[in-house]
Amino acid sequence: MITIRKLSRLPPVSALRKTARILQGFELDLASNININTLYLKELITFISLSPELNPNESYEIDAITTGIENNNEGLLRACNSLRHLLLKHLKEEPADWDLFTKNISTDKNILTDNRTILPFELYLDDIRSPFNVGSIFRTSESFGIRKILLSQGTAHPSHKRALRTSMGCTDIVPWEVGDADLRPLLEHKNIFALELNGTPIDQFKFPNEGICIIGSEELGVSPECLKLADNSCGRVSIPLSGIKGSINVSVAFGILMYNWYNRIVQIRHA
Repeated sequence: MITIRKLSRLPPVSALRKTARILQGFELDLASNININTLYLKELITFISLSPELNPNESYEIDAITTGIENNNEGLLRACNSLRHLLLKHLKEEPADWDLFTKNISTDKNILTDNRTILPFELYLDDIRSPFNVGSIFRTSESFGIRKILLSQGTAHPSHKRALRTSMGCTDIVPWEVGDADLRPLLEHKNIFALELNGTPIDQFKFPNEGICIIGSEELGVSPECLKLADNSCGRVSIPLSGIKGSINVSVAFGILMYNWYNRIVQIRHA
């Protein structure tokens, strides 16, 4: 680890960037219950609070963050996290969603796979173009026990770096495959429904005990071919909205849908 003396010899901006990386390292250690060098952390805080790059308000924020830090992992973790984001904001390097530190998420694929509850739910991504959305959908799918995800040939690939980052490793946990252009994988399912506008309100929709849900393109929605399959099976489900735009992000909409599908079926099983 770089000494405070060496840190002070760096150009001020470089020193703040390096400090942010050091703080992130402390966060990862604290989240894993690894003790950190608290004496070094205190010296680091003093160093950054005196940086000529920071304005008086930012120095005041540092004092506010570090005053009365509880000397335990949780208190230190939150302090390091707040300080790092203060520095990133100053440097105009605010992180993307996939760069945010996430607490208490295991990265051991074997542990996650062995302990995962799997439900008879499957998903078809019908030309989801954004790798960010694909990764987010994988992460939600893992949380709600999705058995398998099928992808159209026009859907962003789960191996895309943005999808990998956003999924937090879930692309390695939830089984998936890219389907044929003829929709053959969908035809193998008896219960097919689509998340689309002008369908049955979600609180009235009769979710199947098992089946496959079609999630459509961010731009064009579910394709006519897939809608026909859904309409001939379980139909369409919609999320009632009251805003002017009348639209929400596809991965957010999927999260709402899965919360309802999961809870409706779990309630039936425990009835």
